[in-house]
Amino acid sequence: MTNPALYVDSNLTFSVLHTQQPPSPDTGEILIETHFSGANPADIKHATILAIYPTILGYDFCGKVVQTASDNSPFQPGDVVAGFTPTGIGRKSEYGAHQRYLICPEDLAFKVPSNLPEHHAASLSVVVMTAADTLYNFFGFPLPSRDENEGKREGRVTSPLLIWGASSGVGLAAVQFARASGVDPIYVTASSERHPLLRELGATQCFDYKSPTVVEEIKMALRESQLEIKHAFDAIGSNGSAKLMADCTSPSNDTILISSVFQDDPRFKMPFAAPGQDVTIKLPGAPGTITIPARPKDNQRAREAFLWAVENYGVEFEMPVVKVFEGSAEGALKELKSLAGFGSGFGKVVLKHPLQ
Repeated sequence: MTNPALYVDSNLTFSVLHTQQPPSPDTGEILIETHFSGANPADIKHATILAIYPTILGYDFCGKVVQTASDNSPFQPGDVVAGFTPTGIGRKSEYGAHQRYLICPEDLAFKVPSNLPEHHAASLSVVVMTAADTLYNFFGFPLPSRDENEGKREGRVTSPLLIWGASSGVGLAAVQFARASGVDPIYVTASSERHPLLRELGATQCFDYKSPTVVEEIKMALRESQLEIKHAFDAIGSNGSAKLMADCTSPSNDTILISSVFQDDPRFKMPFAAPGQDVTIKLPGAPGTITIPARPKDNQRAREAFLWAVENYGVEFEMPVVKVFEGSAEGALKELKSLAGFGSGFGKVVLKHPLQ
C-alpha cells in the first residue's frame, strides 16, 4: 500500500505523490507516524516565494514515535509527540509533515501533555514560534512568567502594540503572548465578528480591517490616548496590510515593524519559526540564494515562550478554533492552496492522516 504525500516539484507543480516505504531516521532524528499535520500558508508560499522546492509539503505535526536512531533518544517508540520540521532550500522530503510517515529532528519535537489535544498540538509550533520570535526577540518583551504566585502580569510593557490580522493563527498566538507579558494597550485588527473573542483573549481595542477608514480610526484612538505605536506586527502579510499597518505607526527611528512574510519595504523585518537553524532561501527578484544565520539565543528564548504556551494550554493559552480536514489527498492539497490564498483566515486547519 502506498502512502499519499503532498508534494511540490522543481517546476513548482503541486501534486499528490505516493511514497512506498517509511524513511529511516539519522542520528538525532525520530521516525513518526503522522496522526495530524498542521496547515499553514507557508506550506505553499515557501515554495512559490522562497524557492524551497522540490520537497514534500508541511511543517507542523502530531503523531506517534515509531523508531529512534539511538538508545540515548529522549523519546521512545509509542510516545505521542508534536513539533515541526526544518525549512530551507535543500530540505529533505522526509521532513514533510503532509505524509503518513515523517522524520523530525529530536530538538524540534516535544511530548504532548494530557492538557493538549492531539489535533491542537499539530496546529501550534509554526504559528506560536513565529509569534514568540516577534514578541520576545524582535520586540524584546518580557517572557511570560512561570511563577504561579506572581498573579496577573499587568502593565509590564507600557508601549502599545498593534497586531494586524489578529484572528489568524499567528495573530491569535501574538495576542495571548502579549497579554501574558503584560503589554498594555493591545490594539488589533480583524473582521468585526471576531472582536468579542479577541477582547476575551486580551485585546484592548479592536478595529475592522475591512473599514475604508481603519487607519484613521486607529490614529484617532492613539491621539485620544496620547500614545504612538512603536511595535507593530503584520500577522497576515496580504492585500497591502503591511503598508496600512505602517501608516498607523510612529515615524520614529526606533519603531519596529514586523511582517510574517517578506516585504520589499526595508523598514520591515521577518520572524522565523525556527531561528535556531541556518535557513537558505531565494527571495523574489534576487540574483542568488541567501542564508539567514541561526540565532541560538533567540531560539532558546522563543522556545521558552512556546513551552509556556504548551504547559498552560487550555488555561492561559489556546487556539480557540482548530478545524480538522478529513478526506482525500487531492482535497487536502486544495485546502492548502485555499489557505495560502487567504480563503480560511480564522483559527487553524489540520489534516487528519492517513489521507485517502
